[in-house]
Amino acid sequence: MKNKLKNTGFTIVELLVVISIIALLIGILVPAVQKARDSAKVTQSKSNIHNVTIALQNYSLDHGDRNFSTAPDNLSSGDRTGMDIEDAIDALNPDGYAATEVMGISLGQYEAGNAAYVYYIGMFGNGGNETGGIAPYCFGDGLTTSSTGKVGYGVWRYPNSGQVADYMKGRPLHPVYFAPKDVIPNRALEACTEATGTYCPSTQMANNHGTLNPGDALWVSNLLQAPSSYCISPALMYSPSVYQWNAIAGKLPRDPMSIPRGFKPPSTDQARYPAHKTWLMEHSWLQNLDNNDCGVNWDPAFGSWFLSGDGTWDGCEPEHFNGSRHSEPVASLADGSTVLFNVADAAADSITVKNNDPFNNQGLWIADMPFDNSEGYWANYSTDWVHWSGHTHTLNGIRGRDKLAK
Repeated sequence: MKNKLKNTGFTIVELLVVISIIALLIGILVPAVQKARDSAKVTQSKSNIHNVTIALQNYSLDHGDRNFSTAPDNLSSGDRTGMDIEDAIDALNPDGYAATEVMGISLGQYEAGNAAYVYYIGMFGNGGNETGGIAPYCFGDGLTTSSTGKVGYGVWRYPNSGQVADYMKGRPLHPVYFAPKDVIPNRALEACTEATGTYCPSTQMANNHGTLNPGDALWVSNLLQAPSSYCISPALMYSPSVYQWNAIAGKLPRDPMSIPRGFKPPSTDQARYPAHKTWLMEHSWLQNLDNNDCGVNWDPAFGSWFLSGDGTWDGCEPEHFNGSRHSEPVASLADGSTVLFNVADAAADSITVKNNDPFNNQGLWIADMPFDNSEGYWANYSTDWVHWSGHTHTLNGIRGRDKLAK
């Protein structure tokens, strides 16, 4: 009697069912894996900003509780009160870069022409030529402006200044200064691993400085130094009187150059709402991003310096932290805590304060800055309805807050 062979293979229907189940599992797992990766990057950014905050705290401890700033406390004092900032710098430091103490952001050391140099932004007559290397924040008009027309530029973008980087192994481009999701600077600065010393020259510095040549440039930008992913609140760098608001008394925010001690930074202890006042914040819109890495709303016709010349990052400028209601930047607060800061909630909090306080027609941040023609920090470039310039224009400065308690 012959044995019958058994059919042990899969039918086409069974095979299709297995493939469908595998595809379904992949469809479920891939978003979960991506979410886990995003979560890990957010955790890393929180760790980064915490370490940068500690560096700023250590700087403050070594400078008599004075928060970081490269501007001398007396820049606008004496005969210099009411001067244009560039004239005040010349009056206070007539010898320029040859002076004993150089004002400005220290970029780091770089070897060129068989010599080692330490470069500065704000070192007039030696390639810096930018008041934004001395002023915490450059306004659109008035006395405290950028000498190269960069509205919103300033030391607030540089917690990686050499003065603070001394607390970060002396490296202004230390990886901790750059968020994992901030892909544009991370990509632009890849060549900086080849730099000799602690400074990595951009095309702008190579073109400006006599000891460098275009071949020395390692990244393409119209900036002299690569700003950190994290930016300091100008409210922790200017005197609180700069952001003072009192509608009844007729006290408006004042230009720092018009106040004798406008450039004296407060101590963190002066924060009245330390758990609600931002200290550091991711500058670019990185979390919940539904846009391109490079912002689509920067209008060259408006004259934005972000897109002039070589651009901030080789012609690219990401949307900023306040560019969308979806933005939720990693931030550290004046009490040292690290959070995800929800811009939509902060914008709503500001409106709530404005609508419920008859003596406050501003909210939690000041829109009516008499010496800032942008009505905030580039709020007119938002991708949606959000209009919020807390962090940069906090009402009452360090004595104010950027969100309400929940």
